[in-house]
Amino acid sequence: MTTTRPPAHPASSPVVAIDVDGVLNPADPGRAETLGYRPHRYNGPTPDGRHVTGTVWLNPDHGPWLRELAEHAQPVWCTSWNHLAAAWIAPRLGLPTTWPHVPVHAGGVHFGHQNKLSPLYAWGARRPLAVLDDEFGGKDPTTADQRTADGAPTLLHPVDPYNGLHRADIDTVLTWLRRL
Repeated sequence: MTTTRPPAHPASSPVVAIDVDGVLNPADPGRAETLGYRPHRYNGPTPDGRHVTGTVWLNPDHGPWLRELAEHAQPVWCTSWNHLAAAWIAPRLGLPTTWPHVPVHAGGVHFGHQNKLSPLYAWGARRPLAVLDDEFGGKDPTTADQRTADGAPTLLHPVDPYNGLHRADIDTVLTWLRRL
């Protein structure tokens, strides 16, 4: 039996930031099954320690797609799930539990900016960065353009929260990565 090690990513390699809710877990559970998602029951702590139960819809196709992105960039979780994305979401998609996460306290838009982007930009430093998220603020494209102009290419790729991640979203990010 042979094992495949995940690709090592140097400190200068591109980063692909992945959100969970609205990207991997669609906002419309009524349609999720028809879109290929499968229900998974979560019964455990939130990142801040409160207990919660609920259904998380995950699509088995997303694991191979995200592993494909990992061949070209360092994946990082950027979600209010925080460390639980690696511990709970990753195994259900067949992903490594070793992908790092950017600690974020809350998602959502405040004063025109997605709250997760500031800690993500700090974490990524000057590395090229693609973001798969379902929510961006009106000022976020300007900030991403400025980051790109300053030598840190940035792609903010919105994912439809009602349908979740599609192959076309992955292909857009792969095309962007290949052009770097």
